[in-house]
Amino acid sequence: MEKPPVTRGDTLASQLAGRSATWLDPAAHGSTCLADALEAATDSWPGPAASPCPPGPVLFPLLYTERPMITPLTFHQLLDAASEARRTRRTVLLLAVPTGRSGPRETAGRAARQIAAVFAGYGYAVDAVGDVSDQASARNLVARAATAAFTRRAADLPDLLTAAAAEALGTGQVCVTSGLRPARNLSQLGLLVPLARLHHRADPFAGVPPQAKRAPAGSDSLWATAFNLELTHGAGPGPEPGGYLGELGSRLRPLWNELRRRQLTGQQPAPETSPLRVTCGRHQRGTPVAVPLFGAPVPSAATTSLIKAAALAGPPTLVVDDLTPRWCYSHYPAGLARDRYRQLASHHEGSVRFVSDLPRLDELLQDTLTRLTIDELRAAVGPRSTRNRGALTGWDGLHLAVMYLACTAGTAPTIAVQAANLRQVTTLVPAAATLAVTGSILPGDGGTATVPVSWLATPEDTR
Repeated sequence: MEKPPVTRGDTLASQLAGRSATWLDPAAHGSTCLADALEAATDSWPGPAASPCPPGPVLFPLLYTERPMITPLTFHQLLDAASEARRTRRTVLLLAVPTGRSGPRETAGRAARQIAAVFAGYGYAVDAVGDVSDQASARNLVARAATAAFTRRAADLPDLLTAAAAEALGTGQVCVTSGLRPARNLSQLGLLVPLARLHHRADPFAGVPPQAKRAPAGSDSLWATAFNLELTHGAGPGPEPGGYLGELGSRLRPLWNELRRRQLTGQQPAPETSPLRVTCGRHQRGTPVAVPLFGAPVPSAATTSLIKAAALAGPPTLVVDDLTPRWCYSHYPAGLARDRYRQLASHHEGSVRFVSDLPRLDELLQDTLTRLTIDELRAAVGPRSTRNRGALTGWDGLHLAVMYLACTAGTAPTIAVQAANLRQVTTLVPAAATLAVTGSILPGDGGTATVPVSWLATPEDTR
């Protein structure tokens, strides 16, 4: 079978791949440009920067509807929190947080204490404070909050209850656990972002699926936990991954089996769907919209919803990063991926541009790396950049620079992004109008959508 020709994008991607799997100096001055930071990056973790430790223990909210349980993902995240706490001579407080409309369960506090006791028995500094409603003064309040109407229930209820508990317990740092999306109530607290996100629904020791992004672009939970336990120091598994798997299994399988024996484990629940919600920042409906996208081999449902929302706002132009995915996946079908994004753009009466087609791409990228600074990277990445172990990688710097090119490649005055990426865009292009999109259900799917009230008028009416 004839191999596809090597393109300019392939050549540049191969040059950048090695710089991606490195650690940036956590003590680098904020004014350091990314080009210099990448030159000084190391293959092995260089050690933490001297930074003040948030007050009190680390609060670990374990969200539940029927009962608190440890899933493969929260298993790795709790190990992450315990490891970070140990490095700063603190403990982890395990807190059960009800998110269902039925409110708190009487047995939840006992389950949380049992989980904490198992981890403590294996040498991890985990304690429990039971359920958020265990205090008599809070029980009625939590029950009422569970049945209250929220604009974004899946985000707002856990955010409110966790922040209230953190204040009552006197802790200044909360672990961003599975299902927790920090909103207005947690924004004033320190946040610990776990490295592990990619996971198997039932088996915490399952390998990464071949179609997943590779670390450090992805989040291999086995690598992340091995890194937290200091069994490896690299920014990714490396060309021969898994040298630490035997030691990791011997340490952690007895812990997982004990949790299973006590019936404290469960499968990761499927993510909740929510109605489409568009938040508008200075956008006049009908004007062109740019949609910067990471060019995954297959566009996700969230990406499709983002494009649909952008098409409601004005003619969309998809600007697809098809450069960095070339080394983020074990196999990246560049031509097939480009065809899929062309079809998406055509289906929504839009156009598409690819980063690898930009003229003088290597010069543009180097100029961008020279212009952007460590402070801007920290602002874009958010709380993960303050981790004691495992902060910024070469991938973070390169990805930010490429997304800057994607955000500025077109002439559209408005940029549409997932709400989770809004901070990065406002850091990169503070003068741009924005559309922030959450949810995935559109009116055509039988669901509902929330759009800015100004869109109720036709574009002609707003002139």
